[in-house]
Amino acid sequence: MKDIFLSRPNWVSPIYSKGLDNFINLLKSHELNPRTIGTTDFPCKSPIDEVIELLKKCEGAIILGYPQIQVFSGTIKDNEIGVPISLATEWNHIEAGLAYAMELPILVIHDLIITRGIFDRGVLNSFLYQKDFKDESWGISQDIIGALKQWNSKLKPLNNNFSTNDLINQKPVLKWGAFKFEGDENLYCPFCFNNKGIKMLTSRVDTHTRKCTSCGEILKS
Repeated sequence: MKDIFLSRPNWVSPIYSKGLDNFINLLKSHELNPRTIGTTDFPCKSPIDEVIELLKKCEGAIILGYPQIQVFSGTIKDNEIGVPISLATEWNHIEAGLAYAMELPILVIHDLIITRGIFDRGVLNSFLYQKDFKDESWGISQDIIGALKQWNSKLKPLNNNFSTNDLINQKPVLKWGAFKFEGDENLYCPFCFNNKGIKMLTSRVDTHTRKCTSCGEILKS
């Protein structure tokens, strides 16, 4: 499992929750462990120092730009704002800048309405994608899956003792209607694996039923 830094707000509107959950499940299915200050890791000193320390433990960074601030009136460089603009959390820019300075591979994904800073094309020499975060399937769309695989191949390993391909290339066995891989206790959706080539987690419904957290397929044991 590779530790990767996930820059995202600790609070997102409920309309974005399902898509975010799907994306995090996609990361985990690729043996990536997303770590975020205030969500998975909690600071005991100043937040920016904690970010720096956490980045040192990660092989890459993903920046998710969610709407956090809406500006309805004001000026930008003495020009009146004619149309309201949406901004992401300022921590996206801080964390992306630190990750870039550490020469970590960066993948930037932002909502359609987010602008300015690192979300403007050409600012960072990194992968940049914009998606409709209200769409629950954005996190498992083909372009994002492809981008994740390409970005994953550029991660900077902290050690060479483990290869995620060892698990990904294994053939699954059927257990309780789901796929199980050797050395991995999680149960995955066979439909997503066979049709999309991705490992998506399943959740237990009852003693005889599981459900894919992504496509919603019901699996019977």
